Amino acid sequence: MVVVAGGYVTITLRNVNAAVKNVGAILKENQQALNQVIPNIATASENVVAITNNLRTGLGETSKAIETADQIATYAMVIGETAKALANLFTAAKKL
Repeated sequence: MVVVAGGYVTITLRNVNAAVKNVGAILKENQQALNQVIPNIATASENVVAITNNLRTGLGETSKAIETADQIATYAMVIGETAKALANLFTAAKKL
């Protein structure tokens, strides 16, 4: 049992060591690009925050405009129904 566990530990440690070597090689190959990108991450994050805030503001204003348009449509329907009722009232009065 101990031999089997030792075998698994050895295989696992070899795999971990190989993965660490691969990560090291990838970092070494991309060091120059990483050095250029890392300082810009803070600026990019600030830009994302600003854009998100602008979108929230724009969506809020759009929502208000849609709400207002819905209210106008409702008022127009009420006025139309009132006008129709008045027209029917006058035509009914003329028939009498």
